[in-house]
Amino acid sequence: MLRVALLSLLALPLCSQQRSHKAHEHGHAKLNIAFETTTGAPVGSVELESPAESIIGFEYAAKTPADKAKQEKALATLKARFGEMVVLPVGCKMTPAKVEVHLDGQHAEVHAEFNVRCAGPIAGKSISFGFSKVFPKIDEVEVQLLAGSQQAKLEVQKDKGSLQIAK
Repeated sequence: MLRVALLSLLALPLCSQQRSHKAHEHGHAKLNIAFETTTGAPVGSVELESPAESIIGFEYAAKTPADKAKQEKALATLKARFGEMVVLPVGCKMTPAKVEVHLDGQHAEVHAEFNVRCAGPIAGKSISFGFSKVFPKIDEVEVQLLAGSQQAKLEVQKDKGSLQIAK
């Protein structure tokens, strides 16, 4: 319930932006990070949307054994190495909730959701990024953060930039 409520809040600004962007851009991804609180032992969620070409290498439905194997390998890499792509404060652990490919006509997107549990407060700490180290075709990531009462947005290009969580 918490994850749905927090992601719904983050989705409002994205919905208006998505209406103005009719086609997705290769190399560009969207990332939503949400925590109900920054104190105690916060729980939250992280959601990634990316063109499949940037992660898998193609955007059509995987039909051949080779394409299916390539897609499975890419999604397994995403699950296993997501912590290198979204570097949360020490003591926070991400577990995959859902990683799948959505096909919309001629375009496919990868949607991934991760649940987050932190052992201690995250206020005053930062989040950094390493997308292009894992998937070199991801050049730019539009990041939105909702942490307690803080709302922040950042354009990360070639893994440069970090988000500071308010105290």
